[in-house]
Amino acid sequence: MTWDAYHRRKNVLREMLAVADRRPDVTLAELLDTVTDAREAFPTETDALFDLQMAWFQRLGGQMDRLLADETESPELVPVTAWVSAAAQMPGARALLDAHRDAPALRKAVAKEQAYLAMSAGVPSSSPELTSHGRRIQESARDELAALPPAPVVEVPRPGIIARLRSAIAA
Repeated sequence: MTWDAYHRRKNVLREMLAVADRRPDVTLAELLDTVTDAREAFPTETDALFDLQMAWFQRLGGQMDRLLADETESPELVPVTAWVSAAAQMPGARALLDAHRDAPALRKAVAKEQAYLAMSAGVPSSSPELTSHGRRIQESARDELAALPPAPVVEVPRPGIIARLRSAIAA
């Protein structure tokens, strides 16, 4: 993938996430059909899911690092708090990933996320219950997120003509 294709793909993903944040009921197929250049950037739903998962995991990792650096949370609460914070910041991505939670393509990524959550809570990486502990952390975080009041929807402006021209020229 060229740098131009990479940046175009990231811009399309950013726009897809903005739409998903505004419309929590949108499906991945609808996003790919309605967002400009989405089908060119992501030929299959699996391609889009992989990039969604990566964006989500990067945000989750950032939240985890921030909480670990603050040292204000107990180690057992850090992964739950980080997950809830990331999910509140990326509601569209979280909704899309939850809708495809059982997709075979995401099975490995979900297991790695669960292991990451469990290890962040202090479970040794050699533990046979690593992913099951991570799954429980995810469930606790989902319950906590569901108890929060809904966040206000912030309208993200579409890129202007100059930004779209730059993307087109870069392609």
